[in-house]
This record gives sequence, structure tokens and C-alpha cells, in this order.
Amino acid sequence: PAFGTGAGFYYPGFQPGVNQDGGKAGGAGCHSRLSSNSIDQTNAYGGPGGLNLVSSSSCRCEEKLAGSVPRADPENDYRQPWAAWVEHAMKFQERFPNVNLSGHLDFDDYTPFSNQYTCEAFPSWFWDEAMCWNSDIRSTIALNNAIYFYKDRWSNAMGPYTDYSIPEAEYQRAFQGWTETPMSYVTFKEHGDIGVIMLPAGSCSQTGQDDHVQCAQDAFDGFGEDIETALENLVNDDAQNIGLDSPVVFARSWRSDDEVDSTAAKWQTFFFCDEFDGEKYSVQVEGSGDDTECRLVAS
Repeated sequence: PAFGTGAGFYYPGFQPGVNQDGGKAGGAGCHSRLSSNSIDQTNAYGGPGGLNLVSSSSCRCEEKLAGSVPRADPENDYRQPWAAWVEHAMKFQERFPNVNLSGHLDFDDYTPFSNQYTCEAFPSWFWDEAMCWNSDIRSTIALNNAIYFYKDRWSNAMGPYTDYSIPEAEYQRAFQGWTETPMSYVTFKEHGDIGVIMLPAGSCSQTGQDDHVQCAQDAFDGFGEDIETALENLVNDDAQNIGLDSPVVFARSWRSDDEVDSTAAKWQTFFFCDEFDGEKYSVQVEGSGDDTECRLVAS
């Protein structure tokens, strides 16, 4: 979580106990353009009842669009929660009036990824301005998953530049998504004492199942310095309750063996302990099995 960022930072909503603490809490609010001091939340009115992507003046996600979308072949087609919200955005968004993605939702006739590098798709930052907030973390995760699953329908693959038609991890991990779950600063301070550093998906293999810190450092130039910078930022950020001897874990994204050749793989997140030796800060692993602990220490 980050404070001083996100929708609630730009335009605080009116949720009791959320937008308090001198503006340090965030998440419950609308996106705005600070340069013009105006709200620029993307609207998408349409469909039965003329629903929008948000349901309140503080831009809470419209929960009437939280469901999955029936398919002609439901046994083989995924039914993803919040898929209705993503399809609604693609059909009725007003941010790019010359882009209509309704035809991209025909799962029988549409050719996946045919919209890459064209003006018939969105850049990833579209979701930054369209994103709303949810009151529970499960909805937040499901909505972000739905945006990723539909990337072959909406993404122009230009930011970050990639080719989603190639199943290799280096192409599939190039993705930016936005979702938010608001919480009070006090709540975060009570529970925000664990640092998490995410490894790039598929750092060491195409499945990512065995990814670990050292092989990620070997695979990406400067990644060790990036980890050390992240640790230093955690320690120096007043919003984080992290210091020496605080727990720090790593996370890997992985997919099953039978999805290595898939462009629609469902990546999972696995948290684990691992050693890291930096010039100023290190992560030290102690114990084993269920008693394993990994903590931030001075190098």
C-alpha cells in the first residue's frame, strides 16, 4: 500500500474513518488532474439502467457490475468475477470516443491480439483514470485479474511495449493494472509492518515456480540495486512501520506447467523467505519449516 497516491489522494471521498489522518489515508475518491485542479475520472454510462463504472460521488466501484459474463461455451470459457465491469468499460467508455471495443467482445469471431499496436485499443494507463475502489481486498484482486484476462481485447501493447501473442513470460509479465482498497492510516500502521518485494514473473523459468532472489539478480542487470533501493525506501517511508528486524518476504508469480504455452495463463502469487545481501541492508533467513523467519538487517 502507498499513501499520498491513488484516487483518494487526489479527491478524498466521504467515507468515515478512511480519508482522515491529515490526508495520509487514500483509496476512497476519484481521479483528478492536479495541473488543472479538476476531476478526470473516466465515465462509461450505458447498458440496462444506464450504469456507470462508479456508483457514488466518491467513485466506489459499481457492484452491480461485479459478476461474470455468461459464455456460449461456459464449460471451457472462464467466468471471471468483475468481468462485467471490464466489458462495460470497453463498450461505453468516454475517454477515447473514437475507440469502440464492442466488437472485441465477440469471443467466437474476434481474433485475439489483432488490436496490438493500433488505434483500435487502449494504452494501459486508461485504467488509471477509469479505476474505482472496492471495500474488500477480494474484489480488488478479482477486478485486477479481470483486466489482465481481457488484455487481448483492450490493450494496444504499447505501454509497456510487448507482444501478448507470445506466451513466454518476458512478454506476458509486461503489464500495468490499477485497483484500490481504502483503509485508514491507523489500520495500516497496525498491520503494515511487513515488507514485500515482488520478483518479475518467470525470472528463472517459464513457469516461475522456482524463482528465487539470486537467479533474478542473475537474470536482470541492476536488480540487486533495485532490491536494496526498495528496502531503503521501506525504512525511510514514514507511512511504513518497517525498520531493522522487521519481517521482509519475497513473492514470485508462477503458472502451472500446462499453461506455459498459454497467452491466458492464470498467474498465482507465492510468498517465501530468501536471503539477500546488499551493501546497506540485507534480508536474513532464520529457522526452518513452519518456524522460518526472514528479517531486515543491517549489512
